Amino acid sequence: MNPDRKRHMFNTASAATSLLDILTREEAHCDLFHQTLQQERNALRRLSVAEFPALNEQRVKNLQEFELLESEREAVVKNYSDALGLPRATVTLQAIIDRLDPQDKRAVERCHERLAAKVRALRQDTAVNALLVAGIQTLCRKAMHLSAEALPEQGTYSSSGESQRVGTGGAMFRQRG
Repeated sequence: MNPDRKRHMFNTASAATSLLDILTREEAHCDLFHQTLQQERNALRRLSVAEFPALNEQRVKNLQEFELLESEREAVVKNYSDALGLPRATVTLQAIIDRLDPQDKRAVERCHERLAAKVRALRQDTAVNALLVAGIQTLCRKAMHLSAEALPEQGTYSSSGESQRVGTGGAMFRQRG
């Protein structure tokens, strides 16, 4: 067998194995991130403020893990382009998938398609949570505005000596907890 052909086969097999491993880990991580988003959504619906710091910390960890996996995937693409002597700018993940042996190609494509579907679902889940947060923020602003209007003026003075209207803004929130 031609040495260049043998090197190419080894590189495509190696690339297929590496890509399948990374894409599979990304898929699993999407599932974990989906769970975090569902917990966040449930906490938002219950207005369970005490859960938010831990959920935010988990979200940050999820995003950091995605960055690491993306770096690994980019390294595989770079190594593959270097092994074939191709300009890095022209070699993409899809270009590598297209060059794989048919059996490897099918497995990597299926995994890549599942991952793409999960990423779309995560974007949708994130958008839903963002809408919930925006709704809660609007509710809070309106409630604070209404509570400030409902309070009687109290004769207090600012540090500069000017008369000012002061109330206990947000009293409605403190009473409910």
